[in-house]
Amino acid sequence: MKKKKKYKIILFCNKKRKKLFYQTISLPAIRNMWYELKTEKKPRYTKEYGGKRNQQLDYELALIYPDNRWAKKKTVIKRDEYGRLYQAGVDMKGFRMKEIVPYWQEEKIYDHDIKQHIRYHQLLSLLEDVDEIAQIFTLNTKLFLQIEDNVKMFGNKNLNDSDRLFDLLREDLLKHKKKGNFIFVKDITTTQRKTLYNLLEKKGYKRTELFRHYSY
Repeated sequence: MKKKKKYKIILFCNKKRKKLFYQTISLPAIRNMWYELKTEKKPRYTKEYGGKRNQQLDYELALIYPDNRWAKKKTVIKRDEYGRLYQAGVDMKGFRMKEIVPYWQEEKIYDHDIKQHIRYHQLLSLLEDVDEIAQIFTLNTKLFLQIEDNVKMFGNKNLNDSDRLFDLLREDLLKHKKKGNFIFVKDITTTQRKTLYNLLEKKGYKRTELFRHYSY
């Protein structure tokens, strides 16, 4: 008879169960995995907003143990965003929440050239290989790399993500990587936007796609 997996690690988003990360029958195994996840390095570019309503995302990772009569605590005491204490538990018969910690999910970037989502470190690596004078600019949810007449477009889910990605790349390329060949320009004025729309349309990009402020 197959043994029931007693120990679990579950990802929550905005206090709703999102994903089963890991489960096992072994107490040492769950302790090791829990330590690995808690000490894992957070990526530079993580999810902050998402879903059809473009709501702010609050991720948490919970350690779940089997419930028993010897357990001293069935719930975990936490503070909400206003500093108020509340009891966090899990609605799973026969289980209890042992611990819960803040967590994250890595955000992806859409590369329109290869028609695939890529990770932040992949985009940064691509830019590190650029030795020519290059310009990086944003237009609504899109981030662009321009080298002379060549333009590459990268998509984000919303305006907040586009701004965050721009700021992260500027900091990493100019401050940490010392790549002085990059010029960073944010689309601030209406005149700039009109010029960029016309330029990008000539490069084959659709104006309806460039206008978009949010995608999911």
